[in-house]
Amino acid sequence: MLTRIIEFTGVLIIVAFCSISIFFALLARDLHDSEFIENFTSYTSFFEDRFFDARMRRGLTLDGSEIDKRLVLAAIDDNSLDQIGRWPWTRTVWADFMDKMTEYNAKVIAFDVFFSEPELARIEGGRSPDDYLAESIATFQSLPNRHVILPYSLVNYRSLGFDEIPMELYFDSISVRAPDEHLRQRWISPSTFPVEALLFAEPMLGFISSRADPDGIFRHYPLITQSESNYFPSYSLKAYEAFTGNVAEVTIIPGGEAELKVPEGTVNLNYDGETKIRWFGGEFNFPVVGIGDILAAKPGSQEDQKLREIFENQLVFVGSTAFAAYDLRHTPIDAMLPGVFYHMNMTKMLLDGDFFVPSSVSAKYTWLILGITTLLMISIMMLRNPLLDIFTVIAIVIAAIYIDVNFLLPSGHEIKLFFGLLSPIACYSWITMFNFYLTNKEKKEIRGTFSRYVAPAIVDQMLSNPDMVKIGGERKNITVFFSDIRDFTNISEKLSPEELSICLNQYMGVMTDILFENKGTLDKYIGDMIVAYWGAPVEIENHAYWGVKTAVAMMEALPAVNEGFREQGFPEFKHGMGLNTGDCSVGNMGSDKIFSYTALGDSMNLGARAESLCKYYGVEINITEFTKNAIPEDLQKEFKFRILDKVRVKGKEEPVTLWEVLYPSHRLWNEEDSIEIYNKSFYMYLDKNFAEAVKILKPLHEKFPEDKCFKRMLDTCNDFLEVPPPPNWDGVYTHKSK
Repeated sequence: MLTRIIEFTGVLIIVAFCSISIFFALLARDLHDSEFIENFTSYTSFFEDRFFDARMRRGLTLDGSEIDKRLVLAAIDDNSLDQIGRWPWTRTVWADFMDKMTEYNAKVIAFDVFFSEPELARIEGGRSPDDYLAESIATFQSLPNRHVILPYSLVNYRSLGFDEIPMELYFDSISVRAPDEHLRQRWISPSTFPVEALLFAEPMLGFISSRADPDGIFRHYPLITQSESNYFPSYSLKAYEAFTGNVAEVTIIPGGEAELKVPEGTVNLNYDGETKIRWFGGEFNFPVVGIGDILAAKPGSQEDQKLREIFENQLVFVGSTAFAAYDLRHTPIDAMLPGVFYHMNMTKMLLDGDFFVPSSVSAKYTWLILGITTLLMISIMMLRNPLLDIFTVIAIVIAAIYIDVNFLLPSGHEIKLFFGLLSPIACYSWITMFNFYLTNKEKKEIRGTFSRYVAPAIVDQMLSNPDMVKIGGERKNITVFFSDIRDFTNISEKLSPEELSICLNQYMGVMTDILFENKGTLDKYIGDMIVAYWGAPVEIENHAYWGVKTAVAMMEALPAVNEGFREQGFPEFKHGMGLNTGDCSVGNMGSDKIFSYTALGDSMNLGARAESLCKYYGVEINITEFTKNAIPEDLQKEFKFRILDKVRVKGKEEPVTLWEVLYPSHRLWNEEDSIEIYNKSFYMYLDKNFAEAVKILKPLHEKFPEDKCFKRMLDTCNDFLEVPPPPNWDGVYTHKSK
């Protein structure tokens, strides 16, 4: 019951999160009263808008197969800059351009160029180039239904705008219904307003200010703005009105929205007077002619006739496509789209009446998709059929995207589909993972239980191969390891049971970590002893090498452990280690109900004897000849060895040679000559050349009086000089105790 409650709670959280995200995504552009809320919820519009952009682009033909010839771009391109020269161009160049447009009988000229500063140069009797451009504009507009549009920009603060709205703007103001309501206030920027000389020609005026979405992409376009109690049209709206002769009507809706009506339909505007653009295309979807080519065309030429056909009775935008002009915008169709195409797409949208349906209508479809897909996914998953589940979630995603791309989006619906699909996908993922957890809970409990007693590698094999959990064993060649703390009885007498437990846990923890890091398998803890081996249950190449490497690492780690003990007021630990390599029987040993994975055999016993002899020889790491010989010669170079003795341990008839393994902090680590001399003396000892052995051992003992091994060998040789060994002596020392 509890698991079902948890499962259901997870589904509720997912659905609630997706619902809240959709709610904020629907209102994201209108969260104008709180910058904190707008920033906090910006993630919703980021995902929804990006997903919408991807779906929207599928319906576009950006390769130029569709071209709207009504909207022509007279481009300030790189070629024109090379032909005409420095930028900005003198106004006489623009006057020549206007004369060309008059000659080509263009209908509307919409400049995406600011003429906000008077030109100081004088020509022909001291006249300003501004006067020439003004005359050209006036000449163009003297023809029937011919108009020129000049841009200006807006600012957000009254202190940065005009003290009073320029009189010229009132001629282009918009009549608005419901004057008691209002939109966001903007003010006219003096820094971009056209110079007075050009205003005398009575051009139309439209603002071009806009703001990107939180992710830096321009998707919305402001069609109107409010300044004081007046409403003014944008650049694209004014271009539409000039080209069609239609006049837009605006109604302010209570709650901070507006409706803009034109004969082609109704555009819904938000608090900023914006609408979302329905994109048509970029530079390949409109006729584009460089201004340099326009000015260079000779009257009567073939090029001149071609340009006349392009421009006649068309709406001509004048803007920059040159990279150096920096008029580039990140849009859904192009990350570096020249800004003039941003205006052209909005104007085409107005001309075609290709508007989005009211957001309230699209919102109904959004909530419907969320509810149907989520309920369908949950219902299918109740059948507990994994194949049907994955098929359903894929079918839901494909079907929803197909319906949106082919039906809803073309009809002007902006569906918040990302979180609408995230809900069933997340519900599927949550329920699947939760059921996976439940079905594997028992296996995890087994892992947790066995991990307390055997090495993790064994547990993994038990879980992947259940046949291992049987009584019995197999014969394997392994390297066994025994480690014991010296004088542990005395240490335990000095500590309370709690303190002793702390010490052992810290020591065992460090040493066991080293064991596992070096591919070892922990067999068991016996009091203060660690028993381990290499080569089972997983085959390990050069397991004798890894065993010796582990022992050396443990010796090097012990000083740090003891430093921690000193800080806690605990006595220091010393330990001895023994290793042997040979065949053992390894596997699960015990009864049908209680068993453990371990190793048995003479090789294990010999490893234990090697460890117990560490104290006798005064060494920390004692290995048998079988372990040393099992290490390849190239790997033996990592270690330094000192021969200890040739012994016969209790319970064994065959003699075994023992070797000490040195470690970097050992007193003899850098005494290679001393070790070589000692090893030489040992072979003299075996050859019964005791006198010569004494000669070379005595200086070693004097140099290292604390070294028990040097002293023992020196004393033994001196004893044999006094009482020679029997004739059948073979150099083997028999240990009669364990």
